[in-house]
Amino acid sequence: MIEVGVVDLSAEGRRKLAALVERWAWVNPDSKNLSLPRLSTRLLSPEEVRFHGSLDVCLIGPELVACDAAYVATLRKQLSKQILICVLDSRSYSFGMVEQLGRLEVDDILMDTASSDEFFRRLVLLTRRVARRKEGKLVVVDSARGGVGCTFVAAGLAESHFIQGRSVCVVDGDVVSQDLTRFLQSKPFVNEPLKILLDQQRVQTLETVRECVFQVWADEARFVCMPPPAACDQALLSTPIALRTFIGVLESLSSMFDVVIIDASALVSSVKQALCQVAETVVFVANRDPAGAYANRHALSVIGGCLRREGSISVVLNDTGRAGAPLATLKNEVLVAGDRNVNVVPFPYSAKAGRWACSGSTPARPLRRAFARLLEGSSEIGSDILHRGHSSGILGRITAASIEVFAKLRRAPQTQKIAFVADQIAPVIREAVPGTTTLPAVVSDTQESELVSKPTLASW
Repeated sequence: MIEVGVVDLSAEGRRKLAALVERWAWVNPDSKNLSLPRLSTRLLSPEEVRFHGSLDVCLIGPELVACDAAYVATLRKQLSKQILICVLDSRSYSFGMVEQLGRLEVDDILMDTASSDEFFRRLVLLTRRVARRKEGKLVVVDSARGGVGCTFVAAGLAESHFIQGRSVCVVDGDVVSQDLTRFLQSKPFVNEPLKILLDQQRVQTLETVRECVFQVWADEARFVCMPPPAACDQALLSTPIALRTFIGVLESLSSMFDVVIIDASALVSSVKQALCQVAETVVFVANRDPAGAYANRHALSVIGGCLRREGSISVVLNDTGRAGAPLATLKNEVLVAGDRNVNVVPFPYSAKAGRWACSGSTPARPLRRAFARLLEGSSEIGSDILHRGHSSGILGRITAASIEVFAKLRRAPQTQKIAFVADQIAPVIREAVPGTTTLPAVVSDTQESELVSKPTLASW
């Protein structure tokens, strides 16, 4: 996305120049040239330019050039690192004017009769000299099958980034049931502005893209959701022009927010592959069901082939509380992506986290430690303890002690169970791992409310 400022003396002159830029930037849906860069235009008076230092290119209209060409020097001081292009018409063009604008350090001259190819050729070559702004991180949350918790992880991951002080936009890719938007209770559930952009009925700019996102919580402007487009099916984004527009929307969002998280589980495979090519991180969600082993391995192989070399893959192993394939087998034989390093983060079963659906909350706080491991990209906490315990024969003692304790406290409240087990097993762990003094503190009934997001405190 290239930020373009349209500057002229009068409002009528700015509108004419913006219409000219729109004509240059318009792409025929039947055209094979779909790789043109996206533009975001801002209509500015000469006095407003100094408040918009984030522009990449400043187009100066013929009215300003004809009336006061010397004012270009003032614009150059205000936009010292930006590209200045003067657009001239037949009345203002002359060789003397070109020479004068050259002395005022204008980067290029463009006639209003120029073609779209000429405009973009100059724009692309000139903007290579502009230092690009740092953009937000793009995270794709995907799965090989439905019902494994892809929407669950996308929502929790978004709030986890938000808790760490980042601005987050979560994108709902389910055009059929809008699960993520409905679970977060972020209204509206369907996105009319996004549908208009995908149908090429409106020019894509930062302003039009900003109209496609809505706050999840009324008092938090740094946590927003983009619902799926209205009145469409899963095949909408499979067309080249719609997919290109959607990628452009995500690029615009990444310039507005620190993190953009996409729930891509319901999208068609061609769209998923395109998203993996532009994403920095792919979070793949799976469970321990052995029936999905082949699908998971195949999906990870495709992701590993599409993801750029510097991208990372994290696998969330969502434990549903049911028996399944052993964790070691899944790590070694299923959750692999060729020669890429795959970070596997097991998510423990949590009845409280399972109550997040349609509550306006996310499962981030009940599973704070699990999501923290996912954000840090580290392996599961305690794996080193378990490995050393197994090598010294302590793991069997810890397991046996846990079974014996829970057999005695089968009917006791959950909090008492955890506290009693901690008291019984802590000495064994201290003996197994030197330097380990205490176990994590047990959450009491009075502290449980702190694990719940503010909007849903009453419902819990």
